[in-house]
Amino acid sequence: MKSLSKFNLVEIPVIDRNNRIIAGNMRISALRTLGRGNEIIEVRVPSRDLTEEEAREYLIRSNKNTGEWDFALLVDFGEDMLKDIGWESEKIDEIFQNNSDYVEKNEENEEELADYKRIHILISIDPKHFDEIQEEINLIKNKIIGKGEYEQGAN
Repeated sequence: MKSLSKFNLVEIPVIDRNNRIIAGNMRISALRTLGRGNEIIEVRVPSRDLTEEEAREYLIRSNKNTGEWDFALLVDFGEDMLKDIGWESEKIDEIFQNNSDYVEKNEENEEELADYKRIHILISIDPKHFDEIQEEINLIKNKIIGKGEYEQGAN
């Protein structure tokens, strides 16, 4: 938020062709927090559809130098991808050692996650009505914690 207040929106968010935010979630969130959630902003769209794996890789690459990290979740990307992106071996070792409980838990649940199916729900509303339904959105978010993922985007 400090960066947005000082420099405005310098690094533009990246969305896919379905308007899903690939990179820039925190910038969008910060804009909303600053009361600027209804602004029309420039976004970048890849010149082709990205696979889920490519979108995840781009996300981590775009945030490597400037993002704040939940190191436990970086484990999901695997050592090879982290090395390929440019993480130092010592840092990768530290990430995996400090999050060994997370690694073990995911290894135990790996088979269960392989069968995980997703249902995506898209709600399109006029941004001026967003505040009216924010409480209901928060209720949905709270109900899916631990059961799924939540992503909110705007264009």
